Amino acid sequence: MNFSMENEKKIIDIEPKKQDIDEILNWLKEEKKHSRDSFYNNKGIIENAFEKGNSIVFKQGNKNVGLAIWHNTKEFQIDIDIFVIHPNYRGQGFGHFYYNEVLIFFRNKDFKVIKLFCCPSTSESFWKKMGFIKFPECGYTEHELTYYMVLVDTASIEYKSAKDKVELWDVDPYESENKKPKWTWYVEMKDGVLSHPIIQPCNCNWNLRWSRNGHVLREEKVKYFTNKDYELYCSSFLYIKSLKE
Repeated sequence: MNFSMENEKKIIDIEPKKQDIDEILNWLKEEKKHSRDSFYNNKGIIENAFEKGNSIVFKQGNKNVGLAIWHNTKEFQIDIDIFVIHPNYRGQGFGHFYYNEVLIFFRNKDFKVIKLFCCPSTSESFWKKMGFIKFPECGYTEHELTYYMVLVDTASIEYKSAKDKVELWDVDPYESENKKPKWTWYVEMKDGVLSHPIIQPCNCNWNLRWSRNGHVLREEKVKYFTNKDYELYCSSFLYIKSLKE
């Protein structure tokens, strides 16, 4: 993907070469002399991601000015491990521009949600501007600077005409009695397949209920909701794309 700005091409290179990674590592190494936040400390992660084909390089003209490193935990989820812009190009809109192009790449790969940890902590404001949402308190060891972004349309949280309703409590089943659910979705289905999925950070022990016209079809901990252990729970997310009676 090529773009022009100030007579120089902006390029998103999804198949960078070893020399591109080496150039980036060189300026990250130089940055380390002046900053504790340099990603040069993650040299091994960067090189490993390159070998696996999980690196994207940003170019301004013929100069490598940025890098994104990622991995997919599950088929629907992408984790951004590193997103960095050359120090001389920060504060000029490059991060915003390149992230939007990376977002297109991930959507074209059919990923449904992105997860990341804001590192350094000063990057938190940037990721908020990009539309990321802070992880809710889920009762496990996710860092308070963990954020996520859903990339697809999801089931409606507003009642229209749906007969089926899915509710999630942020507590165990025994604690949910006489307590309102934390999240509610009104789902449209055909042959058990949701027209839009449900994607929500959660704890596998939280209470999940599926009802139709007020009649409860199933209610259980997330991890026991189906016959297959953890089928709906993957790497901190509830992910429902179908419901079978």
